Amino acid sequence: FGHAFFLISDNKVKIALDPFDSSVGYPMPDVTADILLMSHGHFDHNNASAVKGNPIQFTGYGKKSAKGIDFIGVKTYHDDQQGKSGRGENTVFVWEMDGIRFAHCGDLGHLLTEQNLKEIGAVDVLMIPVGGFYTIDSKVATQNIEKLKPKVAIPMHYKQPFMGDNFPIDKVEVFLQGKKNVQRIGKNILVLSKDKPPKETTIFVLDY
Repeated sequence: FGHAFFLISDNKVKIALDPFDSSVGYPMPDVTADILLMSHGHFDHNNASAVKGNPIQFTGYGKKSAKGIDFIGVKTYHDDQQGKSGRGENTVFVWEMDGIRFAHCGDLGHLLTEQNLKEIGAVDVLMIPVGGFYTIDSKVATQNIEKLKPKVAIPMHYKQPFMGDNFPIDKVEVFLQGKKNVQRIGKNILVLSKDKPPKETTIFVLDY
């Protein structure tokens, strides 16, 4: 739906992640979910009221389970100073659905440590911020992708024209520059199957 707001669903369970509020500038979508994951407490990631269906809500670290799915919340930071800039901590959520392992990085602000990588484990689909300023920039995002080696990488948290000066972050084109295996979907839905993963990391750019 734009920014870091996604809905991941199969035939049984719907998982919403990091819903923004109307001040960010994206259209507010009509979303119903069973589970809501929020990486941290900032307004552009924690608008629980945007998700209908009275979902089970998870924030923070550690192991959690709902609707037959096991989630891991991996402790990270919103900056490269272990949260000391005032931006605080951030959770990378990891889980598996239908044989596909997902990771959503929230507002990750640093190069993943060896401990982070160990906790996150193998990843098929990675949703990762690329805009910089508030999060990792395109260079560090690229390094994290190279470390995790996902089959699918989905850039998020980048500049849109309607955002104005409140979000001094880069456009997605900065991250895409020089990248191979880039697919612009031209819509906001990506259908995944564990039986047909890309042979090497492919970047999918979704429209909101």
